[in-house]
Amino acid sequence: MIHYLRQLLQIPPRKIALLLEAIFWLVVARVALWMVPFPRIGRYLGRLLPPAPQGELPSKSELIVAKHVGWAVNTVADHLPVELVCLPRALAGWQMLHRRGVTSRLHFGALRERAAGSTELETHAWLSVPGVEVTGYPVAYGCVELGYFARTEAKSAATGVPEVPQPVARNNF
Repeated sequence: MIHYLRQLLQIPPRKIALLLEAIFWLVVARVALWMVPFPRIGRYLGRLLPPAPQGELPSKSELIVAKHVGWAVNTVADHLPVELVCLPRALAGWQMLHRRGVTSRLHFGALRERAAGSTELETHAWLSVPGVEVTGYPVAYGCVELGYFARTEAKSAATGVPEVPQPVARNNF
């Protein structure tokens, strides 16, 4: 325990904040997966798209953010007293990247080869940003991608900053 405290004191405050945020989103993801049926979570994620090549490379700062988020999510997940497998990690990282305006893909796939004696299909989820393996690697290399969820952000041509979508006005007649 003292060893972990010494290590924690050596981490810059900015990274500690990132680790705390990762704890929060991992817990939210784990509880949601435990309590909410996945089809409902899937509706929140959007539409499952067929496998396709990754889009354009993000900016250098977005690549750095993606690497830091992946580090935080995987570090925290490896040290929490709960088993956090691929899907909670991918969901937590996806939400953290979205909050920072970084477009990412949440991939779903199946392992190419079944484990010896297994009759069940083994599935896997992983998160990527073009040029960065955020969570779920290296297992993803042994998978056939079935589809992915992606949040796309409309960026202002002038500033490159993500635009916030305006709510649609509705009449309640």
